[in-house]
Amino acid sequence: MDLKTLNRLDKLRRLKSRGPETPKWLKPYHLLFFAFLTVFIFGGIIKLLEYHPN
Repeated sequence: MDLKTLNRLDKLRRLKSRGPETPKWLKPYHLLFFAFLTVFIFGGIIKLLEYHPN
């Protein structure tokens, strides 16, 4: 194989190993915000369930 083909294969391998590109709006801080939001929502649901015993 010539150098050009090897470089192309290497580039493809690097792109594949990086995984899917994250969208612009889904940066780490937004992910952190969503995580806290879900925790608070689940906490609220659990509190509601504890408040209304069957």
